[in-house]
Amino acid sequence: MVMKNRNKDIIQLISIFIIIILINIIGSMVYHRFDLTKEGRYSLSKASKKLLSEIDDYIYIEVYLEGDFPAGIERLSLETKQILSEFKTQNDFIQFTFINPTESKDDKTRNEILKQLYEKGLNPTNLQVKNGDSYSEKIIIPGAIVKFGANEIAVQLLKNQIASSPDQNLEQSIRELEYEFTNAIKQLRSSLKPSIAFLKGHGELDGIDIKDLRNSLTEQYSVDEIDLREFEVDSLGKPNLKKKLRDLKLKKLLLIAKPKSTFENLDKYFIDQYIMNGGKVIWMIDATNADMDSLSNKGSFIASTLRDLNLGDQLFKYGVRINSNLVEDISSSKIPVPISFVNDIPQWELLPWRYFPVSIPTLNHPITNNLNAVKFDFVSSIDTIKTNTKINKTILLHTSPYSRLVNTPYEISLQKALEQPAQNDFNIQQAAIAVLLEGTFESLFKNRINKLSNELPFIKSSKPNRMIVISDGDIAQNQISRGAALPLGYDNYEKRQYGNKDFILNAIDYLLEEDALIAVRTRELKMRLLDSQKINLERNFWQIINLIIPIALVIIFGIFKQYARKKKYSNEK
Repeated sequence: MVMKNRNKDIIQLISIFIIIILINIIGSMVYHRFDLTKEGRYSLSKASKKLLSEIDDYIYIEVYLEGDFPAGIERLSLETKQILSEFKTQNDFIQFTFINPTESKDDKTRNEILKQLYEKGLNPTNLQVKNGDSYSEKIIIPGAIVKFGANEIAVQLLKNQIASSPDQNLEQSIRELEYEFTNAIKQLRSSLKPSIAFLKGHGELDGIDIKDLRNSLTEQYSVDEIDLREFEVDSLGKPNLKKKLRDLKLKKLLLIAKPKSTFENLDKYFIDQYIMNGGKVIWMIDATNADMDSLSNKGSFIASTLRDLNLGDQLFKYGVRINSNLVEDISSSKIPVPISFVNDIPQWELLPWRYFPVSIPTLNHPITNNLNAVKFDFVSSIDTIKTNTKINKTILLHTSPYSRLVNTPYEISLQKALEQPAQNDFNIQQAAIAVLLEGTFESLFKNRINKLSNELPFIKSSKPNRMIVISDGDIAQNQISRGAALPLGYDNYEKRQYGNKDFILNAIDYLLEEDALIAVRTRELKMRLLDSQKINLERNFWQIINLIIPIALVIIFGIFKQYARKKKYSNEK
């Protein structure tokens, strides 16, 4: 009987070994990774997989996140390793290494390395590291250098939004890891950046007002300015209109941000034929003359219809009309308002300012997916118009259900911020304030007698094209503090970051058919943080549970095993 049981045990052992060997053989032949997270945290997007599958030469990535870090930076380092491991799994041409740039004990060598990385575009970060009861400073470089051939791009991995907490910055940094590396690889593999331009010549935003947007765009695009009023002179001493139109056509996209003066017939012809030739346009147009500077010296001003920009018929032809009204919305940002005086000193309080609507994106669209709320200043409503050609009109952003429209001229007063709004008066159902137009556009100058069409090339209608119309020029304007440009969308009063910049970046990518990049940028990864208050309250309880239960389970298992052993051998006897 004993020999029989021994043979049985040997057969079972051999069977287990055979099964293990077979599993290893099958595993080496069939490879699959299982991502059990709800949002697919450890899986790459289809866009990234497609890009990686096209790589046919080595790409080297140096990540400067090696060393002894606090928990948050250590997590960023681990997540970066995870993403790059996924990249390498998709394509062996991806090679990466983690480097500690501050490991040298020689101060001169260490500072020289940090200087070189800074010159390449990586910004150092000072960390406060706790050592017992004291704190010390540590410099880290939370970034990477991506190299392809003779070219390289710096990638800043740790975001540092002014209005965000450290946990929020970490969450955003982790969420954008895939996008940052995918975008860097895409740029390195592209021989030329797409060329886009800000329009000039009509009082549009420029300089420091659009500095942050322009800096963000230069990472992916070649950004220029084009003035429709400046011409080179031809051999006869006349303005070379054909060359101006050719220069305009070289731009993939045109940004028209808050023009203030009239567009002449020639300006409109240039823009119209640019669109007919496939050029993309983002119109950011104010329909009313309203500005917070008007409240600086007195408590009220009259908002009036903006002097005719002469763009109404052109936008109407393409399928929209920007109305000469103002939106008041209960869902709004806040401004400081003096609510009382103490010893002739005003006492300020942040109060909702209904003329600065905050639009919360609800549309399931590549431009607005996972987008933060977008802030508007003195915005007007947009109507969609039936056109001769089929134009698909998509309302990207709208007001809240608790808004109303007031016609200009209209008095705007700080006193209104102190008044409690009557909700019954705010019953406009989501007025459109940003509209996407897609389809075949008909030229404004079709069937018109126009001598310009005799002098310049003329196309009656476009091939399928896209444009976006936004009824607020301030959406592209960053605030300025102490002479420095703040991040676009950052409200210095509320200390809050709105989604203005991401909205414009997504819009540009979509118009230029960079849908894949948008999908990666707007991907949502939830950071499930532990409740710190609950941790402090229940720490001792869970420590006792974690200490006792494992020991209790081992004891119970031992008792059960001993009981089963006694029962087995008692039956054999």
